[in-house]
Amino acid sequence: MKSHLSGMRARPYLLLICLAFVWGIHWPVAKIGLRDIPPFTYGALRVATGLAVMVGVLAARRGLRLPSRHDVPVVLSVGIGQMAAGIALMNFALPLISAGRSSILVYTMPLWVALIQLPMLRAGGAGRQVAGLLVGLAGIAVLLNPQAIDWRSSGQLLGSAGLLVSAVLWAATTIHLRRHEWRGTPLDLMPWQLLVALVPLVIAALVLEPGRQIHWEPTAVAAILYSGPLATALAFWLSQSISRSLSPLATTMGFLGVPVVGLVSSWIMLGEPLTALDLAGAATTFLGIVLVSVSSDARRGTPAPSTDPASVRAES
Repeated sequence: MKSHLSGMRARPYLLLICLAFVWGIHWPVAKIGLRDIPPFTYGALRVATGLAVMVGVLAARRGLRLPSRHDVPVVLSVGIGQMAAGIALMNFALPLISAGRSSILVYTMPLWVALIQLPMLRAGGAGRQVAGLLVGLAGIAVLLNPQAIDWRSSGQLLGSAGLLVSAVLWAATTIHLRRHEWRGTPLDLMPWQLLVALVPLVIAALVLEPGRQIHWEPTAVAAILYSGPLATALAFWLSQSISRSLSPLATTMGFLGVPVVGLVSSWIMLGEPLTALDLAGAATTFLGIVLVSVSSDARRGTPAPSTDPASVRAES
């Protein structure tokens, strides 16, 4: 029984490591796929394949369940704000920005969570949060300085701005997820979130990309098969389950592994250089995120996550 409880405690952390590798490697994989598939079409194919896998898993396991009326807001929030908009902005930016740098900009999400919640903090907590925010924003400035990106290129500026907008949308969705009183589990709600995300992506592909060719190269097919089942169906479920099982601090620290894996895998798979500015900007941004997360966790007095086996099993 003791070893069983230890295994249940370790499970969310093992899933967090898995998520860091799946999402981190996905940045160069998606960049490769976008060479042959237009961005909105790629996003629609990614979500459609992820939806097919999730429906198959649930049909084989226990069947699809309609979300309760209470869970509909979070289905719409995740489906539109985090999935559809996040995927569209990512696919728009990746052809313009290096995959490693893109992963860092999107994973500034905890800084925007703190910024959104800043007006609601007490003076003492706000001071510590502001210090972390300033450090994190300094790191973003390093990543966006004229020696790192060409400010004369409208594409690079728009791509960077799109990734930061994606981070802000993800932050708003994260706040909603943490405050939502769930009726269904992340696994039960996932197919409906994917279905909500699929609709605007299909419309955007039909309206904005009519007649654009798709080159069905083996690398493009492999990228879709990675993006859909792994980086969408599995990873979004893992993300929501982990956020419910671990404290915000533990979750944030684990998510910081994603851009680290993204930088390294982009260097290995795409040959993207790891410049001193990239490393300095990443390190400064991560330091700001750590400061924000630690001060937020201390202010909140967050209790340790539940180790009751029943509560952990309920996530899946």
